[in-house]
Amino acid sequence: MTRPQNFETNFDVVVIGAGHAGTEAAVAAARLGARVGLITSALETIGQMSCNPAIGGVAKGTVVREVDALGGIMARATDLAMIQFRMLNRSKGPAVWAPRAQCDRGLYRRAVRSLLETQANLQTVQGTVARLVLSTDERRVLGVDTLEGRSFGAKSVVITTGTFLRGRIHIGTETRMSGGRAGETATTHLAEQLEQAGLTVARFKTGTPPRIDGRSVDYSALEIQQSEIEQFDYSWSHFWSEKRRTGSTTRHPAQLPCWITYLDAEGKRIIKENIGKSAMYGGAISSRGPRYCPSVEDKIVKFPDAERHQLFLEPEGHETSELYVNGLSTSLPAEVQLEILRSVRGLNQVRMNRAGYAIEYDYYPPTQLDPSLQVKAIPGLFFAGQINGTTGYEEAAGQGVVAGMNAALSLQRKQPVVLGRETSYIGVLIDDLVTRGVDEPYRLFTSRSEFRLTVRQDNALRRLGPTGMQLGIYSEREEATIETRLEHEDSALRLAGATSIRPDQAAPILSVAGSAPLSHSARIAEVAKRQDIPLDKLFQAVGLAADFSAEALVTADLEIKYAGYFERERAQAERMRRMGAFSLDPDLEYSDMRSLSFEARQKLSSLRPRSLAQASRIPGVSPSDLQNLVIEVERRRRLAATQ
Repeated sequence: MTRPQNFETNFDVVVIGAGHAGTEAAVAAARLGARVGLITSALETIGQMSCNPAIGGVAKGTVVREVDALGGIMARATDLAMIQFRMLNRSKGPAVWAPRAQCDRGLYRRAVRSLLETQANLQTVQGTVARLVLSTDERRVLGVDTLEGRSFGAKSVVITTGTFLRGRIHIGTETRMSGGRAGETATTHLAEQLEQAGLTVARFKTGTPPRIDGRSVDYSALEIQQSEIEQFDYSWSHFWSEKRRTGSTTRHPAQLPCWITYLDAEGKRIIKENIGKSAMYGGAISSRGPRYCPSVEDKIVKFPDAERHQLFLEPEGHETSELYVNGLSTSLPAEVQLEILRSVRGLNQVRMNRAGYAIEYDYYPPTQLDPSLQVKAIPGLFFAGQINGTTGYEEAAGQGVVAGMNAALSLQRKQPVVLGRETSYIGVLIDDLVTRGVDEPYRLFTSRSEFRLTVRQDNALRRLGPTGMQLGIYSEREEATIETRLEHEDSALRLAGATSIRPDQAAPILSVAGSAPLSHSARIAEVAKRQDIPLDKLFQAVGLAADFSAEALVTADLEIKYAGYFERERAQAERMRRMGAFSLDPDLEYSDMRSLSFEARQKLSSLRPRSLAQASRIPGVSPSDLQNLVIEVERRRRLAATQ
């Protein structure tokens, strides 16, 4: 589309799609002062949890808190919709704890929409975007046209279409239909335009399990899993008040249990006998799916010796009896799905509300993006979420907040936000995508980060709050809340180092932990270095705990206990920061650098890293290539300075 035209509304930034990436992108751009239009095919599905009604988990829970630290809304909506909470990895120590919340699907969606509608500079629009309006040379975004005949101007566009680009749903080998999600049409016009623009496109697949009627379940045959709800909030934005000090949890809805059961020999037999009817194993689907969230068919084929597979029955919310069968993602025919369900203990008479399905969709290999998530070939166009080959609500949200910020910053002629691997899991995620690309749907794990001890769920605000402050994204009240939270951490550390505890005060705490008693008074910080001795208990013993928020005490406790480990990791992070400060011009002629290996020249010319740190993570670029690259760049800089 190259024609000039009159637009119904001229926005600074248009965001296409209102899932987890799109809503965060819209809020992030609006917080930076941009006039934002968020366009979605149905306003009622804003913030829809298309698959599992849960937020967080290992690495993912940290991303949620990072998005929140940068002004995002995922954590705030989760706090308002949380119906079950668990802190994963408790047995491995608090440094790697991972929060995970089960949400009321309806409450979550309504909370997201409410948060959007109270955000200044942001307008939601119902419509299906058919095409981008591009400049005559097709090198600049001007706006978008919708299938409904509406046109909107935009200086930047963020595409967050999830699985909707040429989405195709499969149930068995015979039933297939166009769709981006069950009951919602796919987007084809925009997909065709992006391909015609010369972008490389590929296909991935994902899937979802059946949903069942909870009234038809025999709960007496199941294991119950109660919520661990403590006074935990994903978001720092809830002002620390007397209610928080007294442990009130009125912000969260009433908690609900989950139930555990198992797919055993009979269910495995049914799947094996019908494996040829599966869309994936029957040849209807050839795309790769997420390795770490496999279909039940994959589990049976790849783990034939496993006696049984665990299933979680998770409530969809307070206003419905529907349960999500976590662990039974499948593309088998509906009648086979029902047979499998009825083979499971506790589900012998179950009614299936919705069949599971697999879905294939377009994604664009993310090495076509720069670290700001801007498409290299089309300035002003940004991608975020599953369009980049990722999987998961949290990964989408992390990309969304960065893409939204950079879409707005690009209009202000400001430097983009590029989060380092040493500062955040979002930085790891985006660096992995744009530097290494993907050959399967990308999912975050703690093992992907070199800095998982210092990049934790409890300290996201300290790590990323300064970035938000510098950008000016917070309100005055939010700035005050952040300053209060961080001051609590600093004060707790100072007091722990300056306050003594007597042997009689410490004795009950040490005895419970099986730790040796004190022979004389000692600084609280010294006693807190012992494993299984919580800092908050020591403060309570001397009458100081009420002066601090629970979150601040968790962080202070970790800083005391793991100080040596943290110091070594932060030294490594500083080395990475220095490499990141060595910038590389995007127009460098790597082909002329004969001191580099041929493979390195090819990879660097293709990926165009923005820093030495990013170049160091490109497969095929060796340490000797990096040394020679520094020499080549410095030589060119000296020549340029003399001309």
